[in-house]
Parts: sequence; C-alpha cells; structure tokens
Amino acid sequence: MQDSLFDEAPQSNFLDRVPVAARKGEYELPSDARIDRCKSCDAQIVWTYRPSGKAMPLSLATVQTRGGKKYCLSHFADCPEGREWSTKKARPS
Repeated sequence: MQDSLFDEAPQSNFLDRVPVAARKGEYELPSDARIDRCKSCDAQIVWTYRPSGKAMPLSLATVQTRGGKKYCLSHFADCPEGREWSTKKARPS
C-alpha cells in the first residue's frame, strides 16, 4: 500500500490534456494525503478538512487532474453507507 499519493511519478496520457470542468462538491486533494480505507465499503479514501473544520473523506475513485492539481469528490457521495456516515461525526482514524 502506498503511504502517499505522490510516491510514484505520474504517468501522462491524452486524457490528462483534455479540459475537465469543475464538479460541484469537489475538493482539492491534499499533497500530503495518506491513503486510508473506508470502514464500510473498504474503498480507498483520503481525509481532508472542510472550510468549517470538519473532517471529510475523499474518494480516490473520483480523482481528476486540472491545471496540475488533483481534485476529488466526497466519499459520502459514492459509499453505499454514505448517508449513515454523513450523519455521524466523521473523523480520520
């Protein structure tokens, strides 16, 4: 398992050069993000903090690169148990 999302050199392909529009509810992937696993569905996630200061899991299955930065959606959106977790106090493990 990787400790960081940036351990390996990124591989470029033609899709990296296709303009991708910003998605509603996406967050920038922290450069120091540590890969973790969702306790409900075992998907790969990373933790970040919302502007309010609350911890929030980001889904690595939704990563997009724009302008050299990586963005992804909240894991609450694609986790089968997302509704249950979003009503609890989300915290990094």
